[in-house]
Amino acid sequence: MNRLRIAVLAVWLTGAASIAAPPLTLDPEVVAAEAARREVIAKLSRSTVAIFESTGTNGGSGVIISDDGLVVTNFHVTAPCGPQMLVGTSDGRLHQAVLLGLDPTGDIGLIQLQGEGPYPAAAIGDSDLVRVGDEAIVAGNPFLLAEDFTPTITVGVISGVHRYQFPSGTLLEYADCLQTDAAINPGNSGGPLFDGAGRLIGINGRGSFEKRGRVNVGVGYAVSINQVMRFVSHLRTGRLVDHASLGATIVTRRGPQAIVRAIETTSDAYRRGLRPGDEIVAIDGRDTPTANALLNAIGVLPAGWRTLVEYRRDGRLDRRTVRLGPLHSPGEIEEAIQGETPDESPDAADSAKTPELPADIYEAKPGYANYAATRRETRRLLDRCRADSGVPLRESVRYVNNDGDAVTLEVTADGAAWLSESGEFRCDATRDLAAQATPPEAPALLGGLWVWSRLVAGEEGLLDDAEALGRLPWRAGETAHDVLVATHRGLRVEVYLDAESGRPLGFEASRDAAEEAVRVEFTDAPTGFGALPSELRITAGDRPIADLQAAVSGPSPQKPLSDKPSSDKPSSEERQ
Repeated sequence: MNRLRIAVLAVWLTGAASIAAPPLTLDPEVVAAEAARREVIAKLSRSTVAIFESTGTNGGSGVIISDDGLVVTNFHVTAPCGPQMLVGTSDGRLHQAVLLGLDPTGDIGLIQLQGEGPYPAAAIGDSDLVRVGDEAIVAGNPFLLAEDFTPTITVGVISGVHRYQFPSGTLLEYADCLQTDAAINPGNSGGPLFDGAGRLIGINGRGSFEKRGRVNVGVGYAVSINQVMRFVSHLRTGRLVDHASLGATIVTRRGPQAIVRAIETTSDAYRRGLRPGDEIVAIDGRDTPTANALLNAIGVLPAGWRTLVEYRRDGRLDRRTVRLGPLHSPGEIEEAIQGETPDESPDAADSAKTPELPADIYEAKPGYANYAATRRETRRLLDRCRADSGVPLRESVRYVNNDGDAVTLEVTADGAAWLSESGEFRCDATRDLAAQATPPEAPALLGGLWVWSRLVAGEEGLLDDAEALGRLPWRAGETAHDVLVATHRGLRVEVYLDAESGRPLGFEASRDAAEEAVRVEFTDAPTGFGALPSELRITAGDRPIADLQAAVSGPSPQKPLSDKPSSDKPSSEERQ
C-alpha cells in the first residue's frame, strides 16, 4: 500500500513539474556563436598534423602553412627523425615527408609533404596584434593519443606576450614568444597556436611542466608566427639558419635603459657609429628599455637583416640603418646539433624502413639540412637573374653623374672598368677580386658589376659559387626580397630580386666583413634588362658615391677596356 502511494505521488509530482516548467528556449546568438566556434575548430584541425619517425614511433605535431605542403614544426621534433618522416593528417591519411631546413636557435624545422596537393593550409595571423586575454586555441597530438590523427583541441587565453626564454647553455632561445594557459603537453610540440578566429599566431614549443609525469601546469610558450614566417624562405633553401645579432653586449641600467657595454669593432653597428655607453632606445620603432626587450626585438630576425637602430648619446638621439650579423660563429650551429640528430651512416640506417631518397628530393652536405632544396631554390633565382631571351646585354653604357660628369661603365668577359675625366679604374676578373680596390671609394664596385654581369649572361658556372639565401629587406623597415649570394675570388655579391615580380633591385658587394659594402641600386626598375641598367645609385655605407643616368649619346671619355695593357703585375690600387 505504501509503495502504491509513493508511485502515485511520484507521478503526480512529475506531471506537476512538467506543467509548471516554462518551455526551454535557446538564445539564437549563443547557438550561432557555438556553431561558428565548432566550424573554426573543424577548419583549423584540417591544417594540424601529427609527425612521427619513419618507424611510426615517437613524434610531435606540426601545421601546414601552404597548399603545396610546407609544414612547420619544432626542431626538436624533427631531430630524432632524420631527413624523412611520416605525417598524419586529420583525414586519417599518412604521408611521407622530407626535411627542408632547420633553425635550431628558434626551435623551428620546415618539412615538405611528398605527394600531390593542394593541402589545407592554415590562415596566417599577425602575432604582433595579439594581446593578453585574447582567446587561444591549441591543436596537436599530446601523448600521441590520436591514432586517427585527429588533433586534440585545448582552449584558453593568451596569458603573456613578449616573453624571453634564455638559452640556458644551449642554442635554443625563445625570443618574444607568446604564453598561454591552454594545455600544452608532450606531443603538442611543433603544433599550432591559433587565435579565436582560427588564425595561426604561433608554434607551440615549450611548457612549464612538473618534474614528475611532465604534466602541464598551465604555462606554455609558442614561437610567434611573425618570427617563423621571416625564417621560412631561409629554411626553404635547405639551410641551417642562424639568428641575428647586433654584435654588442647590452646591460640594463636603472631607468630602465638598455646600455651598450661592449661592441665588436668588425660589426656593422660599430661602423655605423655605435659605441660603449650608448643607450639603445628602439629597434625598427620598437622600444627597447631593457636588455631583454632588445634581445626580443633582435632575436626574431634572421642574420643579415637590415634594421633601424635608434640610440642616445649625451642626450642626443640618433638613428642608423644597421645590418645585423650572425649570432653564432661559422660551424657552431652544425657542431652543436651533432648528436641531436640520428646517425645517417649506412650501418645505422634501416633500409627496409627508411628507403633512400632521390637526389632531387634530399642530398646530405655538411653545413646544410638538405642540399637538394638549396640547389632547387638557387636554380629558381638564377633563372630570374638571367636576361630575357632576345635582349642583348649592354656591356658598355655612358652615364651622366649627378654632378654632371660623364662616366662610362664597361663589362667584358674578363673584367670591368669605370672611365671618366676625373679618373680611370679597372678590375681584372682573372685575378683575385678581393685584392683589387677599384675604385678606392667603393673597393668592391667593379668586381661586383662583373659578377652581376655573369649572372645576367647565364654564366654562373664561371663563378666560384652561387646560392639562394632566403629573403632579406633591401632597406630597413621594408618588405623582404629574395637574395642570391654569389662568391668569386674572395668577393661576395648579394643580388636582391623583387619577391613578387622577380625584377632585380640591385646588389651589395663586399671583400670582407670589416669593410664597407658597396650597394648598387637599379633605380630604373627595368623589365627586360642587361648587365648595365639605365639608372644606378651607388653608395658605400652611409656615403653616396654616384647617381648615374644613361646618356642619350656621346663618345666614351676614355679608351675602351679592351685597350688595357697586358701585365701580370698587381696594380697600384690593389690592397697589400
